[in-house]
Amino acid sequence: MTYLQIVNAVLKRLRQPTVATIAENTYATMIAEFVNQAKRECEDAWSWLQQEDIHNITATTGIDSYTLTDFGKRSQVLRVHNLTTKGTILSISRERMERYSDFTDVANSEPSYWRINGQSGDDPIIQFYPTPGSIYIIRVYGRVPQDDLAVETDILTIPEYPVILGAYYLAVSERGDDRGNALPQAQSEYQQALSDAIAIDNSNRVEGMATDWVVA
Repeated sequence: MTYLQIVNAVLKRLRQPTVATIAENTYATMIAEFVNQAKRECEDAWSWLQQEDIHNITATTGIDSYTLTDFGKRSQVLRVHNLTTKGTILSISRERMERYSDFTDVANSEPSYWRINGQSGDDPIIQFYPTPGSIYIIRVYGRVPQDDLAVETDILTIPEYPVILGAYYLAVSERGDDRGNALPQAQSEYQQALSDAIAIDNSNRVEGMATDWVVA
């Protein structure tokens, strides 16, 4: 669904007129803010398959750090593979990386470990240890949440139903004039929708794992 379609879906639940543009009135603009808030909450609750991304690095001799371009501040590195040697590079804590760097004298060689070490603009910097001693093609698998929806035609990448219900819950909470069980019911429906969407996404992730081929 587009940003505008999601906003209108929330407005319908609130028994408010739909809009042709988000800027048509201040109430629609507020709902649009709630949509992005709910979107962020849903993104932070789970590593969605639709938001996994790949970044290939050509690691060169003597350089241990590389920017993950377009990953953004809210990204998360999931797995790192060395395609050249067909090996896995393991994550390591900052403390352990510092201990290796400070107390061991290892010549440049094939990287065994990685960690995130700072940012370049909005993008994280990944650091490898040992420092590459040759050219390696390294593939980084990451979770890259979508930027806030901004243009009315922007397409939401994660399931829209929990986002709609989350924005509706925020709107009911903000309105504050509902009686009875409207607010707790809206919250319950939102949480259930999010739980169901996560369960479906997880089933898609693990389906077939028992019969996966393993590269030796």
